[in-house]
Amino acid sequence: MTTGGYPPPQQDPRATGGHPGAPSYGATPPDYTQQFPQYGAPQNGGPQYGAPQYGTPQNGTPQFGAPQFGAPQYGAPPYGAPQDGGFGGPGFPGPDPNFGAGTRGELLPRLGARIIDGLIVGIPMGILSAIMILASGGSGFVDFFMTVVSGVVAFGYWTYMESARGATIGKKLLGLSVAGPAGGNPTLEQAAKRNAFVALQILTGVPLLGFLAGLLSLAAYIGIAVTIEQDGNKQGFHDKFAGGTRVRKS
Repeated sequence: MTTGGYPPPQQDPRATGGHPGAPSYGATPPDYTQQFPQYGAPQNGGPQYGAPQYGTPQNGTPQFGAPQFGAPQYGAPPYGAPQDGGFGGPGFPGPDPNFGAGTRGELLPRLGARIIDGLIVGIPMGILSAIMILASGGSGFVDFFMTVVSGVVAFGYWTYMESARGATIGKKLLGLSVAGPAGGNPTLEQAAKRNAFVALQILTGVPLLGFLAGLLSLAAYIGIAVTIEQDGNKQGFHDKFAGGTRVRKS
């Protein structure tokens, strides 16, 4: 049958892929998003198929809150920062606030060290003084001279050993050492000030003045013992006079 003198349009098998009933050219394609909802538009606010998830960088620009490759997340410590109190990472303990300070030296060990050092210096000097006095026939001048020498040797011994070695022999035997105000061994000046009361022994050979020097020396020992026991840092007044020296237990 013809319409207006023209035959009706015929379907081209090539347009339908050789399958009858397929839509012809120009026909509206079916909406597959209705048949297959997982493809195409997002469902319930979800992302489209193949669309980037939240936090995924798009076009080279990271979204807000997304961690960048190689960078710590917000709130995480930066690389190299102490972890769990570490010094530079887990497994490395942090610095101890008491490191290098040691335990404060108590009164009795310090007194014991002073007695040991007194014997170390006093016994040889006492023997030498007795020999010199006997050899001189009991000369008063020799007695005075050896008293001065003994005082100088005692003062030099404590000053040198504490400044150069950090401890006298007696302190080493009892596990003690002397530290300067800034740490390390005290300087020669600090050690000299710390042991200035020992120099009073030089004056004990002087008549009358020697008696007064002996009383001052005894008062110094008592005052040092009292201030060590009362001070929270176990510093005697001789330590504070030296600028803040400290005696530590190793």
